[in-house]
Amino acid sequence: MSKVIQKKNHWTTRVNECAVCKSSGGELSVQLRGGAESGEFTYVGEVREDTAQYKYGQLGEGELLLEVEGLSVSGLPLYDVLTVIKNCKGPVRMKTVRQVFVSRNSLELQGRQTRVVKVPSGSKAQADNP
Repeated sequence: MSKVIQKKNHWTTRVNECAVCKSSGGELSVQLRGGAESGEFTYVGEVREDTAQYKYGQLGEGELLLEVEGLSVSGLPLYDVLTVIKNCKGPVRMKTVRQVFVSRNSLELQGRQTRVVKVPSGSKAQADNP
């Protein structure tokens, strides 16, 4: 049997769990954006800190929404995600992960550079590797 070893900086180690309370009118104090209809994963928009109430945990602007009440919402249109939330009774349990933006330059600095070895002209190594 092989064991699955996760690196300590794998994204699954950074999953955020929280429960957001709804207002008396059934509204969340958190705005959701994106969704499959716009070619994006659903993510957390503006968080109204003055009115946001949490049973536990906390949300941050820009976090990707992974689950709502244990249901995976990755790849769902926003209106379906909002329907799931609307039908929740009590605080809405969510799993999110913070987005990390990586530039092309940082990937090159992380070891994607190639090692260049100069071989003197006329050497045996150059003759073997045309």
